[in-house]
Amino acid sequence: MIAHSLSKPARSAFTLIELLIVVAVSGILASLLLPAITRARAKGRQISCLNRMRQWTLGMTLYAAEREDRLPRESFITGGTTLNLWAQVRHPLAGDVWYNALPRYLGQAESSEFAPTAVREDFYDRERLIHCPSAAFPAGAARDSIAYFSIDMNSKLIRPDSPSTVHMATILRPSATVAFLENRLPNEQKVHPAQIDTDLGQPSAYATRFVLRHQGRGTLSFIDGHVESREGTDVVSEGYAILPQTSIVWTTDPNTDPNLTY
Repeated sequence: MIAHSLSKPARSAFTLIELLIVVAVSGILASLLLPAITRARAKGRQISCLNRMRQWTLGMTLYAAEREDRLPRESFITGGTTLNLWAQVRHPLAGDVWYNALPRYLGQAESSEFAPTAVREDFYDRERLIHCPSAAFPAGAARDSIAYFSIDMNSKLIRPDSPSTVHMATILRPSATVAFLENRLPNEQKVHPAQIDTDLGQPSAYATRFVLRHQGRGTLSFIDGHVESREGTDVVSEGYAILPQTSIVWTTDPNTDPNLTY
């Protein structure tokens, strides 16, 4: 009688203990990697915001070069005071306001093109150059009559008695004078409790509406073309611009008090 040897069947599955170990290890790895991935994404958005701000400042420089050194307007109304209604964004007199004029130099659509209700949602696409990718727009912003801007032109670069802006040559410290800044929206936290709560999201601002979107830092570009990421205490004091104006300047003359005028 011939004896046949029986081979032991191969294991084809994990035991319960092995499966639990795999799950536990996967959970530990995920908990270690997730913060790093979150930080990397946040850093990527910050870099994107820096690059976008740099491009808007380049567009401003190109615009000035063709306009006898004059900066684009931040409003078509005398003194700069204006609500950012879509009707005003597409107003015939708003053709040389920065959010309509500068996109032409950067291969972007003018903001006025998004005034029709049917395309307003596209205006808030965070991939658009005109917005910080970390901006938190109000719910239903696309259905609102207000146009929300997350990146703004420095509102102090106008003449208070005229809708005209200044000549770049009159800016005494271009390397410290703000060109564009991140602008606070209604859903976003203040840098300082005393910052104002009115006209949030309008297309012009200064220290009173500066916001921190990037791990406690906010982005500013300067007239000379460089861009910086700054902490709130570098930019805002008691809700307003820091005086005296040294490393951050809002006005053409750093000896002028930006907090006394719009």
